[in-house]
Amino acid sequence: MLTRQDYMNAVEYYMQKKYGEKFEGEYIVEDSIYVHPKAKPEWHVVVDFYSENGLTYFGDNYVGYLKKAELEKYIYELVKPIYGECKVYTQPWGFSLDDSFNKDTDIMTYVSNSDYTTCIFTDKNADSREKDFKETCDIFVEKDLQTNRLLVTYITKEDLYNFEEGLKDYTFNTLKFYYRISSFYDKAYKTGFDDDIDILEGDKDYGKWPDLQMKNYRKKQIPEKSKYIRGRIKRTVDITSEEWIYAKEI
Repeated sequence: MLTRQDYMNAVEYYMQKKYGEKFEGEYIVEDSIYVHPKAKPEWHVVVDFYSENGLTYFGDNYVGYLKKAELEKYIYELVKPIYGECKVYTQPWGFSLDDSFNKDTDIMTYVSNSDYTTCIFTDKNADSREKDFKETCDIFVEKDLQTNRLLVTYITKEDLYNFEEGLKDYTFNTLKFYYRISSFYDKAYKTGFDDDIDILEGDKDYGKWPDLQMKNYRKKQIPEKSKYIRGRIKRTVDITSEEWIYAKEI
């Protein structure tokens, strides 16, 4: 009888043979094994497996990561006329894809038969957020970008400048934004996005003078100082919390 380690070793071999890269196993959840390419440990790839007639078969979602940068650039060019200099991130869902998908699969084949989330971050004024979002949804439908969920988040210009993909969860969990608007794509019938649009308002103090927000953070000593300039007001404040990740030194 095969052990968990046997399955892990088999998956690592399967992925290396299919994609020509080395992978490391992480953990097993029911009939799914999570691995990552050694070159990209932050990519948590899911590999599903099942047995039939004495044989074991595998399927994975690695193509979603391989096509990630290309897809994000493509979406960015589509939504730039709406949101300006925004940032776009896609995240594959934890389901294996069609086994015919490989590193040579083009992005349009991928997006028309895959599961992924699209996040857009913008510093545009949020007054027309619903109109802009509906226009964006229309573009996704027209281009057959069947993202499972589309989210647009409004943040400050400073935060957008410093934003990295690793800050998504922190931003969402702490409500460090003005608004986040989202909707789900009807994957079952492929009829477009739901009529119900979810609009979440962020922290009421978000975007205000940083000193008002810093009191909410646990203090940790950081030796450097940063300057904040707002109009004619100039102050130097000690950055005393590594959690104050949006402070920009100028």
